[in-house]
Amino acid sequence: MHVKAVLLIAAASGGLFYALGRYGHEQLVSPEFQAVVRTAFAQGKPPAEKPQPEVELAQTPRPPAGAPGQPSPPPVVDESALRYFATQGDTRRLEAEMARLRALYPEWKPPTDLTAPVSTGDPELARMWSLFGEGKFSEARAAIAQRSTADPNWQPPPDLVQQLDTAEAAQRLVNASNARQWEQVIRIGTETPALLTCANVDALWRVADAFVQTKRADRARDAYSYVLTNCPNPADRLATMQKALLALPEEMTIALLGQERSGEFSSIRDDLARRHIGKAAEEPSLSATPEEIARIEALAGAASTPDDATLLGFYALRHNDPAKATTWFKTSLARNGGAKAAEGAVLALSAARDHQQAEELGSQWLQAEAANRKAYLDAATSLIAQDPPPRLDPTVLGRIAKTVSAERYASGASGLGWYAYNSGQTAAAKTWFETALAWDRGLEQAAYGLALTRQRLRDQAGLRELVAEWGPRSRRIADILRPGARQAPLSRPETPRPDAEPPAIASREPLPLTRREAVARAEETRPVERSADRAPERAAAQSPRVRVAGGTCGGGGTGAAALARGWCLLNLKRPAAAAEAFEAALRTGSAAVVQDAAAGKVYAQLQQGLTADAIASATLAPIAPARRQDMTALLLSERFYALYDAKNYNAALVTLEERARYAPETTDLMMLRGWSYFNLGRYGDARKVFRALYRANGSAQAQSGLAAIDDVMRINRY
Repeated sequence: MHVKAVLLIAAASGGLFYALGRYGHEQLVSPEFQAVVRTAFAQGKPPAEKPQPEVELAQTPRPPAGAPGQPSPPPVVDESALRYFATQGDTRRLEAEMARLRALYPEWKPPTDLTAPVSTGDPELARMWSLFGEGKFSEARAAIAQRSTADPNWQPPPDLVQQLDTAEAAQRLVNASNARQWEQVIRIGTETPALLTCANVDALWRVADAFVQTKRADRARDAYSYVLTNCPNPADRLATMQKALLALPEEMTIALLGQERSGEFSSIRDDLARRHIGKAAEEPSLSATPEEIARIEALAGAASTPDDATLLGFYALRHNDPAKATTWFKTSLARNGGAKAAEGAVLALSAARDHQQAEELGSQWLQAEAANRKAYLDAATSLIAQDPPPRLDPTVLGRIAKTVSAERYASGASGLGWYAYNSGQTAAAKTWFETALAWDRGLEQAAYGLALTRQRLRDQAGLRELVAEWGPRSRRIADILRPGARQAPLSRPETPRPDAEPPAIASREPLPLTRREAVARAEETRPVERSADRAPERAAAQSPRVRVAGGTCGGGGTGAAALARGWCLLNLKRPAAAAEAFEAALRTGSAAVVQDAAAGKVYAQLQQGLTADAIASATLAPIAPARRQDMTALLLSERFYALYDAKNYNAALVTLEERARYAPETTDLMMLRGWSYFNLGRYGDARKVFRALYRANGSAQAQSGLAAIDDVMRINRY
């Protein structure tokens, strides 16, 4: 059959895709001719063309011809479907049927009142239409078959048969589409041209989707273009463009936008601008146009939602405008932008070198998402990496240390090591550098810091061991033991670029059962009676005694009597009353009494759990140097226990290093040092401590620690 003849059939029967299907999906007709056909369909008449040999079009009913020279009789038009759709209020089908009848019968005039009752005298036929309207297609077919069998001369109305054919084809098409049988969808659509009209836009969308899924985007574009060319419903047109935006290459979508009417696709242009800005935010080598930026900025400024502000924030951040990025992220946060806006704000503040505000904001979102913790750690590392090191509140340093430990973030541990080293806290720097290397054995900046720390501590054996390991890989570490070698500059963690991927954070796996048991056993090793509790007895032995009568301590008006009463009350575990007595002795006693009373007051505060107050009192008290050294060791022990209880193991180890300057480490402190190493994953260091304790006194707790390490090694091995 001639191609143009087939296209005429398609136009007359209401479907462009009949022609495309009849001649195969890959055959193309000229774009110009396709445009003629579409225009003709929209106007309800076939396109004009040169005379062709007459082709018998069985699909198209013809009105009977009149005698030559006389006007043709008016066509007999089956209006039953039209009236049925009108009475049912089915506007879409009514409009489609109206268009079909006008295409078939150009001179036909529709009735003025389609809802007026027309006596057909055929209740059975009315029942068939009713079954069709209720979607009971198989029952309608059965009624037709039954009537035809009972009355061979009866013929069902062509409209009813065609409507049933189309409705059943629509069902098959939907089922095939839901089952992702794409070729079947295309076959049904092209074999049922009456289905692919504005009255059934969903079918057109499904056929377009089938073309997309079978890698024929140009065919999908034709389907979308057909809707935009011929269908007037605004909701259908906008939905068609939304589907095209998701399904088609961008150049095809932009071409379809040319069929816009009166700015109806403004939201599509907004989405395209957002898409370009989003891609450029992910890939800094790309850029959005100034028009696109201005478009979304206007939307973000007028909106009360956070999404556009967040998008613009990340775009500005990745294109080296952290000040603008900060403004947009703060706008998003004010609109409940959540964790993503907070992450961007922290990165932007850090990129703007406002590290302190970045750390403060980031600390409020540590429990949100992993990305928020990464952003916080980047900001915190940048904060402590400044030169010279900033003066930071102990609360801030403690927060950074706790987060670094929880995330096992090697670069952050190294940064804390450099912060401590540059602040003159060599013992603390050593602990942090060792921790960083335990988490990442390849972190050269931590190894270099540890080498300098060992050099400063005159640990020559440890320094030589480190140089032997790292010398072949790091010139500056090797140069430390080379006389006359030029010293390399101190290494600090690099400030992350805003367009760089944040450093990876080692995930902290859940503790195996054996670890939890080990930690529980570590808690059991903590002595019931601490040195703080024993100190009053030792001090009381050197102080004036008072008689204890009936569980009470005697009194007196002198400073010496108040001092004796204080020690007595402290021995009776009445620290609050003891503190009052020591305070009285401080006010009235001699110089020797005052020194003794000051020490007593510190012990009383420790017994009450007032460690901070005790430290303050010890700092100001007129205490002899020998006693102050013992007291400092005692106070540092208490600080260690508090940090260990809070699971801040790194800070606890730093405190132990500081305490070692004042007194040897006791067995219970060594045991908890081992468990601190264990909980930080520094199993080699933990093994050394537990092994030394076991060799020294055969400690069962040390043996438990060694067993716990073996369990972890076995689990990690397998």
